[in-house]
Amino acid sequence: MRPRINPWWFFARLLVFFALTYFAWQPVAPYYARFLLRAARVGVWLTEFSTDPVWQHPTELLMRPERSPTGIFFYHRNLFGCRFMPDGVPAECQIPPQGIPAEWVMANLVLLVPLMLATPAATWRSRFTKLAIALLVALVLQVADVVVGIKAFYAATFRGAFYPYVGKFYQFLDAFFQSWDTQLFPFAIWAGVNFRLLLPERLFPAPPPVPAASAATSGESRAERRRKERRRR
Repeated sequence: MRPRINPWWFFARLLVFFALTYFAWQPVAPYYARFLLRAARVGVWLTEFSTDPVWQHPTELLMRPERSPTGIFFYHRNLFGCRFMPDGVPAECQIPPQGIPAEWVMANLVLLVPLMLATPAATWRSRFTKLAIALLVALVLQVADVVVGIKAFYAATFRGAFYPYVGKFYQFLDAFFQSWDTQLFPFAIWAGVNFRLLLPERLFPAPPPVPAASAATSGESRAERRRKERRRR
């Protein structure tokens, strides 16, 4: 039997969890931004296989804490005209490293976490399992957001390297992610993970009642049932 949702109790818990998540997020955000940076490096690397050596994994991602504790910066190793320091960090570029405000990319977690925790579940283990699934989906979408932002900048800056329809496609995806990321994605993920819970109960008929004899013997051990069978014989 699935748990029932009391709208007022759900709303009250949602406000409490939202306040706790909001205040806890401030110190956690820089650490999560570093984790997102590593995940985004993998996502960008997977999209940059090319027979052209200029476009064979040319994107480098880094953070600049002096400019932003949560900003993710990127540059094209071959086309930005960068002069590199001995440690490989770009010292001067004709096109400066571009920044992606990771605080906007990550902001969906501030709403997603309270939604998942406020939704009733049979056990807290089930609740945290659903939360883990939701966070994994959110991470995939966040990485996609960063990758699309980089591709959209490349398509707008180096137009000769992209077909016109490819550039328009990246611009559409960039606008789509920016409009959905902070508010609509959390609700979409929450509804997807709790899809069965949000549907009317009439769509899920109750299981047939257990016969009285079966109910009476359900708590008996196997040895006790065998002894009763022998007596009947």
